[in-house]
Amino acid sequence: MALDAHPLAESMARLGRISPYFQMPIRDPAEGGWPAEGGWIGADELFLTDDARLRDLVTAFGESYWGSTNRHVAGSAFIIAYLTRLVWPVIGLYVQERRVPDVSLSNLAFHRTASSFGNQIDATALTHPYFALLPDDPSATHPDAVVVKDEAALYIRLKQWLFDDNLAKVIEALNRAAQSSIKISQNAVAAACAQAFHRLYPVVENPDAMVQKASVLFNDQTSLVYRQVTTEVINHQDKCGFFARRRGCCLAWRTERANGYCSNCILVPEEEQDRLFRSIDDGGWRTLPPILPRVLPPYFPK
Repeated sequence: MALDAHPLAESMARLGRISPYFQMPIRDPAEGGWPAEGGWIGADELFLTDDARLRDLVTAFGESYWGSTNRHVAGSAFIIAYLTRLVWPVIGLYVQERRVPDVSLSNLAFHRTASSFGNQIDATALTHPYFALLPDDPSATHPDAVVVKDEAALYIRLKQWLFDDNLAKVIEALNRAAQSSIKISQNAVAAACAQAFHRLYPVVENPDAMVQKASVLFNDQTSLVYRQVTTEVINHQDKCGFFARRRGCCLAWRTERANGYCSNCILVPEEEQDRLFRSIDDGGWRTLPPILPRVLPPYFPK
C-alpha cells in the first residue's frame, strides 16, 4: 500500500484541508530507520539521552525565535513550537475522525537543520503509522490499527499516547536539562489543545459535542491539562467561536516578539480578553443560523 493511501495518512490529508497544522508527516516504512546523516533523530534520543544537547537546543531556539536566553522564556518558546505540530493533529483526528495517532516519544522523529544558532528542528514526523480507532471504523482490520472498545477507551488512549508517553516526559526533560518551568509548560500544553479546538469549532458537524469533548479533557483530574484553562463559546454579531482563557502565562510579553500580552493571558482582564477575542479573524468563527421571524396567526377581534 502506498503511504498516501494509508488510512491514517488519508485522515491527515482531510484535516490538512482545514489547516496544515492538523497534518503530521508519516515516514514511509519502506525507508527503514532514520539515518543520522540525513539529519533525523528519534524523539527518545533527543529528549532523554543527552541533557547538554537538549539545553543547547532550547537556548538556541529561544535566542533565535524570541530573542531571549532567559531559561523560562526560551523553554516556553521551545515547547510552544513543539506543541503546535504535535497537539493539533492529535486533537483534530480525535474530534473529526474518531482516531488517535500514536505520538509516543518512541514513535516520533525530528529533522534538524544547521543555522546560525546551531542545529534547529524544522520537521516532526511519525516513524510508523500506528493509530487507535473504534470497532465500527472502516479501517478496524488494518494491521497498523489498535481497536479500542468505545469512545471512553479512545479518550484514555489519547491521554496515554499524548500526555503520559510524550508530553509528561518532555516537560520533565526540559525542566531537568534547561531549567524550563513545569507550570509554564503544562499551561502551554492546555493552550495548544484549546487552540486546536478553537480552529475545529467552525467545521465540526456537531459543535456541542466538540465542546463537550474539550470540557472533559480540561476538567479531567487525571489529565495533564486539568484546570489549566477555562473555555466558553462567545457570540459576536452573526457568529460564535470557542475560546479559552489561560490560567497561566507564556512569557511572550517579556520579549521583543510581542506587542503586549496574548489575548487570553491570565494577566489580561476578562473584559479586555472579550474585546480581543471579538477582534480575532483567524478562521475560528462559526456562522450562526439566521433567526427566522416569528409568524403570528391573524388576529380578529371579537
